[in-house]
Amino acid sequence: MPVHMLASTITTLLPTEYYATAAAALVALSFLKTWSRGATLLDLPPTHYTPLHGRIVLVASGAFTPLGVVTLSALAHRGAQIIALTPDPSSAQVVQLVHLIRDSTRSELVYAEQCDLGDLQSVSQFAALWNAGGGEKQGAGVRRLDALLFLPPSRDELRSVRSVQRRREAIYQLHVLAQFHLVNSLLSSLLLQPPERELRVVSVVSPFYAAGVSHFDVLANSTRSATSKGGSSKKSTTPKAQLQALSESSYTALIGAASLRWHALTVELQRRVDLLAEADPRPKTKLPGIDIPTPTPTSTSRPDSIQAQAATRMRRHSNISTLSVCTGFERSHDIIETFLPPVADDGILSTLRAVVRFVALLVLWPVVWLLAKSPATAADSIVWATTRHLEPLSARLERVLASLSSGDAQQVRKWQDHLVPAEMYREGRIVRPQLPSRFADDDRAWSELWTQTEGEVEARVKQLGGQIKRPSGL
Repeated sequence: MPVHMLASTITTLLPTEYYATAAAALVALSFLKTWSRGATLLDLPPTHYTPLHGRIVLVASGAFTPLGVVTLSALAHRGAQIIALTPDPSSAQVVQLVHLIRDSTRSELVYAEQCDLGDLQSVSQFAALWNAGGGEKQGAGVRRLDALLFLPPSRDELRSVRSVQRRREAIYQLHVLAQFHLVNSLLSSLLLQPPERELRVVSVVSPFYAAGVSHFDVLANSTRSATSKGGSSKKSTTPKAQLQALSESSYTALIGAASLRWHALTVELQRRVDLLAEADPRPKTKLPGIDIPTPTPTSTSRPDSIQAQAATRMRRHSNISTLSVCTGFERSHDIIETFLPPVADDGILSTLRAVVRFVALLVLWPVVWLLAKSPATAADSIVWATTRHLEPLSARLERVLASLSSGDAQQVRKWQDHLVPAEMYREGRIVRPQLPSRFADDDRAWSELWTQTEGEVEARVKQLGGQIKRPSGL
């Protein structure tokens, strides 16, 4: 009887002449869903990935978001020791999530430590404790670190940013200044690690990075503009000024600009650590097939020969590698945060806007589910960037020689290839985002960006009563 009722219902709702159309629609939706998931980056043989047993991974931000929990679980499954930073490691939610990850992965090497990226003083305290070797209980010595991950911060982390009033300044401090301060403060201990020990700094870039090109300097100018205005409360009423203020309040554009700015800083960080590695006085045994000897000039070689240029590039490499990863549009963070950004105030107008956005999100949710990625799918890109083998120096030499010979620096990289430091990856392929024109015209723009960011961090830390110690050479 139930079978007949079900058959009658299906026949009534969908006549038999539409069966072929419905089947074709289901197949098309299945293909579209498979395509929207992106490349299956973790399907390569295990020999292409670095084993994580005994490796220590420090997750600096976003550890207990949906994307962060899936990433932590995937890394713990592979044997990594996880240290997740959170403002309150004793909170019930954090304790419960840590125990759930430990039980599901059968690994007890998952920990939470206190560090609030919304407070630069808290970052300074954590870095000082880490550089000291973890305190008196662990004794003096450099703590091992194999990977440093920056995942998208949660909305609560954005609300907890200290000493800022506007959302624009909060995004700038959390997504740029705090991450810069943490990396720069940890460098004094990271540079003391053995040269043969590989260390990766993996940063997740927002898929809205293209929308942040025009807002690249808006974030940094927010503090200076607020200071220069002093106590004046007058607002410009010109249409151009109102349009500029509206564009600067765009949450997606500000997040994209912060991602671009941080990516540019990681590229400059890679250049600086490579220079430090070149000047490292510690002896390093050259291994055949791994280290490339400097070629001796011959009678037929020109002063500007391709081999000499390639050798110059190959001399500069560090065991610290920076990588940026764009996971694509992830449902729980990129889509929901776009439709439901943090409310600037508690007024009636803001509440009505939030209700309208929530209704629109409910209406469009089937399309969002079809086209956007789940946290588990998006986490594959992060795990891939953390475990995928870096490009061997011998292969790097061949690539540099081929690039110099052909004169084409924009070579297409496939997702099966090894990783190249200081690059941004999306779906396993290198993506070079558009930056302000000054970065292409003048190499000093990268150093100026680093110096400017470092100065802003030092000014804010000193304003809070702290002090910064930097390693020499940076």
